[in-house]
Amino acid sequence: MKRNRRVSKKMNVNTAIATHLGAVIAFLFVMVILNLLASSSCQQIRNRIGEAEKELARLEDSRNRESTRWEEMKTPEKVAAALLRHGLAMKPPRAEQNVHMNANGTPYAGQLSVARAKARTATNLGLASVTPVKRVKKGR
Repeated sequence: MKRNRRVSKKMNVNTAIATHLGAVIAFLFVMVILNLLASSSCQQIRNRIGEAEKELARLEDSRNRESTRWEEMKTPEKVAAALLRHGLAMKPPRAEQNVHMNANGTPYAGQLSVARAKARTATNLGLASVTPVKRVKKGR
């Protein structure tokens, strides 16, 4: 005949404690794995940021070099040399040659350059000028 066995409460308590301890250990193991994954991800992001900062610094240095080179090219001596190199006998405009215009396209009054231009046209009125002759086709 089969006997009913009763499980003692002491055994149940030990099993419960072991189960809880196993769950805590499994939870700690999962937390360690998640922490390592997060740390690895953060390290990769940190490396990408570092590479981007290096690239930014390199591009900034390049921009500064090009800006300096451009500023050197804009000096009057370099501009004159470039004009001569391209066969242009030009000089940069002097201050008295600049004409400042308003929005409707007429020059502002009282400018030295405008007064000189008017004086030149007044003196050039007595000079001879050539007017083009219109050619007329003759019929055959």
